[in-house]
Amino acid sequence: MAIGRSDSMQELITILESLFEETIIGSDVNIVKHLFYYLKADNREFEFIYEEDIVVAAVEEIESHTVTLMIPDLVEQGSRRARVRFEVMNINYQFEVVILDIQKDKTIIKTPTELQSYQLRTNKRIPVDDLFMNFIILFRSLTGGSREVGKNLYAESRFPHLMKEVRKDRPDSKLINVMLTEAIERISKDYEIHFFQPDEKLNEYDDFIKKTILRTGKTIYISDCNRITSYINDPGDDVLFNYFNEHKEMAKEFGEEFALDFFESMRKHESRNFYVSYVITPIRLYEDVVGFIKVHSTAMERFTISNNQAVYIFELAEIISYVFTKIAIQHGSYETMQSTTKVVDISLDGLLFEIYDKRLFQYLKRHNIIKMFIPLNKERTMIIRGEIIRFLDKGDHYHLGVNYFSSAPDDMLHLESYLFEKSMKILSE
Repeated sequence: MAIGRSDSMQELITILESLFEETIIGSDVNIVKHLFYYLKADNREFEFIYEEDIVVAAVEEIESHTVTLMIPDLVEQGSRRARVRFEVMNINYQFEVVILDIQKDKTIIKTPTELQSYQLRTNKRIPVDDLFMNFIILFRSLTGGSREVGKNLYAESRFPHLMKEVRKDRPDSKLINVMLTEAIERISKDYEIHFFQPDEKLNEYDDFIKKTILRTGKTIYISDCNRITSYINDPGDDVLFNYFNEHKEMAKEFGEEFALDFFESMRKHESRNFYVSYVITPIRLYEDVVGFIKVHSTAMERFTISNNQAVYIFELAEIISYVFTKIAIQHGSYETMQSTTKVVDISLDGLLFEIYDKRLFQYLKRHNIIKMFIPLNKERTMIIRGEIIRFLDKGDHYHLGVNYFSSAPDDMLHLESYLFEKSMKILSE
């Protein structure tokens, strides 16, 4: 049965009509379509319940009568019905959907024709102008969200001591550095951890590598420095790359002979430095490439870095990039608390906070599980964990909505007292 429009629903409709060219004409199917448009524009992940298994989905494409969802490796179990659950504008929605097709990574569903179930937030959000917080990100997976959980659990098992430190509220950067070098030295004693400098002087080939890493953000693996094919043939790998695309682009612009001469000259240069094989993987701060880890084997050591060892270095760099960003967020939040983490409104269910850093805003879309430290008064700092479920771009600043999922019981009692006073003794609506 279709439902009527509440004030919150009308607010949502107004916002969606301002975001998208297609307008809502009053029928439920168009309202539903715009909900999916909202999820797609905000790059939101949501729950997809199939045969009582809960997986994570994201909107890939919206057609006239269908919605294509990205759900990696969903296994068809005979049933052609599922449920989707998500929250938009403080309203929790649930739909039963008909599955039209299940492919490897994509699932096509029929667009629901009416609003089926929704629940308004029960606790009133109280606007505040004198409340600030510190926060840190909590580990869920290396890529954020939960789509790659299996791969990340495998990566965690390879670095148990490092991951134990990464999960701490305040990772020790010096200890992290020691663990990093020890992990690299299990592969090779010949390595370099390099952070880019604005005016650094590099030779022709190192400059080319730097530009390639900055432009692509990909891991370069050369398995045999004695063979030009290791440099320019298609590696056919999802994680490890070489200079195949760079060679193709160079050949297109300057000709095949010029491109082949350049990479042959590069190969000879590296062979003269006794390189047998190497892997170069980027280090990121937020999503920005700021340096790389380079590990190589030499003719003196008489071994070749294998494909599995190259993946090991790649996974190590992913963990290091995550912990560097975690430390940067922690220091940034604590040192500039007054301007970066102002609480806009708060309730017993969640809060809305404000930041100004676009890099942080984009990063939190994937690493959206946070631990918040909220000083309610001089005597009490509430410590609470939550999931960021709303991302609002306000132009010159950003709003992020958080739902709580764990806290100490006493903290919620103190929050209730705080809200009771702030709301003129009205807590629900």
